[in-house]
Amino acid sequence: MKTNILTTILVFLSIAGIAQRNFDPQTLEAIKTKKIAFLTEQIGLTSQEAEKFWPVYNELDKQRFLMMDKKRELELSCENLKPGMSDAEYHKLAVELASMHSKEGKLIEEYNLKLLNVLPAEKVVKLYLAEGRFRTTLMREFRKSQQEQKETEIKK
Repeated sequence: MKTNILTTILVFLSIAGIAQRNFDPQTLEAIKTKKIAFLTEQIGLTSQEAEKFWPVYNELDKQRFLMMDKKRELELSCENLKPGMSDAEYHKLAVELASMHSKEGKLIEEYNLKLLNVLPAEKVVKLYLAEGRFRTTLMREFRKSQQEQKETEIKK
């Protein structure tokens, strides 16, 4: 039970880009393995497609993580705003936040073209849908494990 809860939390955190700093490499590898299996099944990759797809996807995942890390740092700096900041300082933060969103969009567009070069368009669309389902599944599992944990604590 605890292993399932921990695994679910770790998977959720890895998607959020936080886990790399907090958890051991073996656990992260287990999470990555689950994601690979989920996406492979959902997309319906053949072995030939998988051979070409995973290097591109892994690079996209790496770039997303780096971008999320920068975005998280920027958001944290926004949470610690100083009272009495000038409009110019707020303007600068607004521009930086919008720029991060723009960069995310450009990254997706860039890798969309790369993915379309290694997979049929139908499977690229299935990838995007599968990523959403994976996140949704993780959130459900996370919430369920939190509820089970609360119920266990109440029974003690």
